[in-house]
Amino acid sequence: MKFIKPKIIISKCLEHDACRFDGQLINNKYIKKLKKFIEFTTVCPEVEIGMGIPRKPIRIIHDNNKIILKQLDTGIDWSKKMNSFSKKYISAIKDIDGFILKSASPSCGINSTKIFQKKHPAPIGKGNGLFTDQIVESFPSHPKEEEKRLNNPILREHFFTSIFTIADFKSVNSFESLYKYHAKHKYLFMSYNQTLMRKMGKIAANDDNLKIEVVKNNYYQNLLKLFLKKSRYQSNINTHMHVMGYFKKFLSTSEKKMFLENLELYRNKKLPISAINNILHSWIVRFENQYLLNQSFFNPFPKYLIEKNLSRFL
Repeated sequence: MKFIKPKIIISKCLEHDACRFDGQLINNKYIKKLKKFIEFTTVCPEVEIGMGIPRKPIRIIHDNNKIILKQLDTGIDWSKKMNSFSKKYISAIKDIDGFILKSASPSCGINSTKIFQKKHPAPIGKGNGLFTDQIVESFPSHPKEEEKRLNNPILREHFFTSIFTIADFKSVNSFESLYKYHAKHKYLFMSYNQTLMRKMGKIAANDDNLKIEVVKNNYYQNLLKLFLKKSRYQSNINTHMHVMGYFKKFLSTSEKKMFLENLELYRNKKLPISAINNILHSWIVRFENQYLLNQSFFNPFPKYLIEKNLSRFL
C-alpha cells in the first residue's frame, strides 16, 4: 500500500539539530524511523527569537494575570518576542497534518511544561509552552504529540494512524474520490467513533448538493475530530472478531486459539493493535479477500514503523 507523506512540524532539537538549551541533539528512534515517510518542517522557537546555543534555561512564570517567559540567570523576559514570533510563524502554516514537539520545553511542551509563580521556587503545576499555546489555539483538532510519549506503543500507533489517515485525505479532489476515501477507511472510522463515521458518510453523500470544496471542508473538520481520542478497545475487538468470522471455516483450531489469546493480550493492554491487525492481514492475504485487503484498518501506516519485536506474536 502506498502512503502519502504527512506534513509534520517538529521541534528542531528532535533528531534534526543540536539546538537544545544545553547544545544537545535529542535522539528518538521512532522519529528517526519516521524521516523516511514524513515531510518534516523543523522549528526551534527559542533559537528563532535570538536566544542562542547553548543558552541559560528559561521558565514560565505566572505573575498575577501575566504569563512571563523568564531567563532567571539573566533576568531577561522573553515573553513578548516569543509570543510575536509564535503568532507570525503559526499564522503562515498551510496544509499541515500534525505536530511533534519537545516534552517539558517552556516553548514547545504539551501539557508537560512546569509552571511557576513569581515568589515560589517549586512548580505549581504543568501546562503548555508559549509556542504550543499558539498552536493549540490555531490548530485545536490537529494531532499533536511529544517525543517521550511516542515510547508508548498505544499512543504511538494512534498518532501514526491519525497523521497518515489525515494525510491520505489529500487524495480527495472529487466526489468520487471522497466516496472511495470513506469506503477505504470505513472499519477504521467505525473503531474510532461510529457516530462521527455516520455523520461523515452523510456529508460525503451531499444530499444538499453543495460544492465539492464546501463538502471537503465539512468532512475534513469531522475527520480531525474523529482522531482527537484513541480508538476504543471494545470497538476494535468487535471489528477483529467480525473479520475473523470471514475465515473461521478455513482456520485450524490452533490458529483460532492463538488469535483469541493475542486478542485477550490486546484487551489487557499488553499488545498494541498492530499485533492483532497483522494476524488478520496475513489471513486476508492468504485467503485473497479483496474487500478487506482495501481496508486501512489493517494497515493504517507503513509496516516499517511497527516494532520488530511484535513479530513474535504472529
